[in-house]
Amino acid sequence: MAHTIENPTSSNAKRRPLLIGFLAFLLLLLAGFFMLWQRYQILLDDRQSEMSAIIDVAEQNIDQSLKYSYSAALSLALQIDEDGDIENFDEVAPQLVDNNPNIDAIQIVPGGVITKVYPLEENKDALNYNILKDSTRNGEAFKAIERKQMFFAGPLELKQGGLAIVGRLPVFKKNEFWGFVAVLIEFDNLIDQSGLEELAGDQYHFQFSKINPLTKKEEFFLKKDHKLDKSYSEELVLPDGGWKIYIIPVDPQKAFYTLIPVAIMILVISGAIGWIIYNTLKQPAKLQQLVKEQAGELAKSELHFRTIFNQAAIGMARVDSKSGMILEANKKFQDLLGYSEEELKQKDYKVISHPDDLSENTQLMQKLSRDEIREYSLEKRLQRSDGRLIWVRINVSPLWEVGEEVSSHIALVEDISARILVKQKLIDNENRFRSLVENSNEIILIVDDLNNVKYYSPSLAKISKYEEIDFAANGVLYYTHPDDHDLLRLKVEKAYQNPGTPITDIILRVKNAENNWFWVNATLTNMLKVDNVNGFVVNLRDITGKKEAEMNLVKSYELVMEQNKRLLNFAYIVSHNLRSHSSNMSSILELYDTEESQEEKDSYVKLLNKVSRNLDQSLHDLNEVVSINTNLDIKAEVINVAEFVDQALDVLSLQIKTKDAKIIKDLPVDMQVNFNAAYMESVLLNFLTNALRYSHPQRTPVIELRGYKEEDNWILEIRDNGIGIDLDKHGEKVFGLYKTFSERKDARGVGLFITKNQINAMGGTVKIESKPEVGTSFKVRFK
Repeated sequence: MAHTIENPTSSNAKRRPLLIGFLAFLLLLLAGFFMLWQRYQILLDDRQSEMSAIIDVAEQNIDQSLKYSYSAALSLALQIDEDGDIENFDEVAPQLVDNNPNIDAIQIVPGGVITKVYPLEENKDALNYNILKDSTRNGEAFKAIERKQMFFAGPLELKQGGLAIVGRLPVFKKNEFWGFVAVLIEFDNLIDQSGLEELAGDQYHFQFSKINPLTKKEEFFLKKDHKLDKSYSEELVLPDGGWKIYIIPVDPQKAFYTLIPVAIMILVISGAIGWIIYNTLKQPAKLQQLVKEQAGELAKSELHFRTIFNQAAIGMARVDSKSGMILEANKKFQDLLGYSEEELKQKDYKVISHPDDLSENTQLMQKLSRDEIREYSLEKRLQRSDGRLIWVRINVSPLWEVGEEVSSHIALVEDISARILVKQKLIDNENRFRSLVENSNEIILIVDDLNNVKYYSPSLAKISKYEEIDFAANGVLYYTHPDDHDLLRLKVEKAYQNPGTPITDIILRVKNAENNWFWVNATLTNMLKVDNVNGFVVNLRDITGKKEAEMNLVKSYELVMEQNKRLLNFAYIVSHNLRSHSSNMSSILELYDTEESQEEKDSYVKLLNKVSRNLDQSLHDLNEVVSINTNLDIKAEVINVAEFVDQALDVLSLQIKTKDAKIIKDLPVDMQVNFNAAYMESVLLNFLTNALRYSHPQRTPVIELRGYKEEDNWILEIRDNGIGIDLDKHGEKVFGLYKTFSERKDARGVGLFITKNQINAMGGTVKIESKPEVGTSFKVRFK
């Protein structure tokens, strides 16, 4: 029997290529999956870091909102006196709620019973509700009393409807519980203030929960379609209300799914390399060819790994640690900065860094080069190719071992511009709120009973130009218009008699630092007995523009009424006088046509001629009136009244001599007014002519002309001792057109009408004082 004996060495030689190929495959597979696992952990860490950042910002927003609520509740609690009363709730509460977007309502809850609430209309159903007797709601109220600090209950379904957070600040008087000051924050408002919707975007869901104090079960308050998986969530615990906020990825397995193609590729590459090694060892004769093929496969493998590098979800760059030049950058990094890889390879990392951030970055890089640290991270700004700056977080790790020569390092770059923007918005909102207070257009003063100004708002300097104000040294009346002193005294006395009650709508004039008067609407509140105030609170609102508009409106109304009166008078004259003349002419012509006697016809012609002259005179008078009222370009100049009076007296010297009139002049030499010269001559001649024409027949005419000032306006007074006018009978008609008050045939009733219109046209006024058989006085007030 023949036996075949197999050479063990030959058998081992046959199995060795397969074993080596398998081990190579297994080693590469383990190495690849280890790297894949590290990548997976990086993705999870990045996601967890992003969720933590969102939660941190939400926590800051909610904490800030609760602090504002606590500040509002504390401000109102300070208004409660030792007897447990609050008199100015209706004044303070609107200021706290309307100026604070973080709260929606505020309540006074003495002994647990809601007695006051603002806004009232939306929350009136909650009045007289006793929270401490409601076993379903009083647990958290007793917790606030026990802790002696503000505690936020809810979200709760309110008696008045709606879901809200209720913050109750317990108030103690003489170490005994008095009641609560409560603030209400609508749940939707709290969620808006937290900014979760904007921060989460479309990448994350969030949920709001709390342990029910009765059932001890966790309740969720946001209606969401997704199921809460706590294994992928990040949670935030808010101790002020015992709440939890969860943030959950929309797709928890996204990181895993993105790595499946890479895993398959690693499996394929490892198998391929193992197969190559197996064939290389199996066929020594083709070793050189297989080495070349293996080199090709290795190059392909490097290409595949570089593909992974370029498709990473975070920016990556390799940088020469000595020169600072960028050696290579992945696709994400190129997209962040808007440069191609070739452009980046020609740049020093310092060139794309903001100059203000270079100092810190350089110092950390020097420590890394000296092996003092093995990695570092910082937030800095990078400049894109379009010039726009972006905020990034950079994590830098060296590619050399400790003690080796410095070569290059890897930088992981994450875009955090959105998070920085959110933080900046919070800072801007805070600055905006502070700016609103500091730039208010309302002056706020607190003055004690000794006239010491304890506080003044920044708007004092802006509105009144005073850097500071001293009532104690100058007195309050020093700053108010003399005509308003009585009003101010009356309102201050009223404030003393009504402590805590605002005395509103005190309209008066106040002097600024430039000694100019401006109108204010003042509110005065006696808070002498209120702790932390102990004085009068004075609110001054500048209403100069409004007041001037009202006065201009009144002047416009008076002007319209005056123009309307003139128009009616003019219409009456046109319809009456002209119609009378035309009627007379028509009647005379009819009689002329029917008369046969030539002598009678001649008499009618004479009558017609007289009527024609009267019509011509009426038209001349009307033309002069229209000229005065329609002349919009009246030339005014500075004239000396005494000189024009002398000229007028010269013109009337014959009449004065004929009447043997006595002229008394008392005119200051510096009496100068802005007036039209022709008008001035006409006015003086009219007044003097009337004084001579209507002199008393039984006494020597005396005409007195005096000039003096009243309230910075020059007054010209012309007084005579003539026959006078019965003002009780004719007072409203004195300055009317064609209004006569004597039996003189030459009186036409035109002079005074024209004179008044000329004075009014120049912005002046004229008044008359007269008594029959005594005389008349005209007072002209110049503008």
